[in-house]
Amino acid sequence: MENAQLTIADLASLKQIIDAACTRGAFRAAEMKSVGDVYEKLSAFLDAVVAQQKAQEAEQAQPQGDQNA
Repeated sequence: MENAQLTIADLASLKQIIDAACTRGAFRAAEMKSVGDVYEKLSAFLDAVVAQQKAQEAEQAQPQGDQNA
């Protein structure tokens, strides 16, 4: 598979798919713990990525003169 890439947008879509599947009863009760564990890991990863992006944007928004302060 050439150029097979998984993006942050793909992961966010996957989170929404898991949520929709759970809401619609696609998983058996015995499967819910595993599904929930993956969902929580995915959510934590996406939250960390968003926080990192915000920190980078804030860092880039600082005027050049403020970096030595």
